[in-house]
Amino acid sequence: MKMTKGKVMMAVGFICIIGAMAFVVRNYIESRNAGDLADSYMTLVEQQIPDHDDGIAIPKEGEMPAIDVDGNSFIGIVSIPALDISLPIQRDWSSQNAKISPCRYKGSVYENNLIVAGHNYDRHFGRLKNLVSGDTVIITDVNGLSFYYTVTYTEIIDSYGVDLMDQGDWDLTVFTCTIGGSSRVTVRCEFTGKVVVSDQNLFN
Repeated sequence: MKMTKGKVMMAVGFICIIGAMAFVVRNYIESRNAGDLADSYMTLVEQQIPDHDDGIAIPKEGEMPAIDVDGNSFIGIVSIPALDISLPIQRDWSSQNAKISPCRYKGSVYENNLIVAGHNYDRHFGRLKNLVSGDTVIITDVNGLSFYYTVTYTEIIDSYGVDLMDQGDWDLTVFTCTIGGSSRVTVRCEFTGKVVVSDQNLFN
């Protein structure tokens, strides 16, 4: 009887190990595919962003314009040099959209209240937790205007406290869920006042 029980325990342990390995492999494949998909859309979005001279006006309010790429709407690009990522931002948040790239959760870059959400894939927002105060985040709209922000604060918000996302006077917030989805890694940023177009500073 003891031998039988021991074999059962070994079998259960083996099944758990196989299950864990399958979970890791599945996550790796999903992350890789999501990164490749975001890269392909990134190229197409960049191709539609125009070049401008210094005469372009900077909107002071309003929704961010969007461009259509293969049936998906994008409002721009988020770039985080410290993490070596640049990703297209979709206009509307949904779990399905986030499998392609980060999405606008709410707000507008022109009104200093943009919130961008993304999945925790390694090549999406999976490394947000590594950002520190002083790191740079850049939001480029579809008109080619790049707005520069500085990371000032990182917090962990419970999954039931998502309504806290837009509380506080933050110019930009980017966030993702932790592994398991029990909480949200939330990075708060301040606008530096720097806006760039065609490699020329409009304001600094």
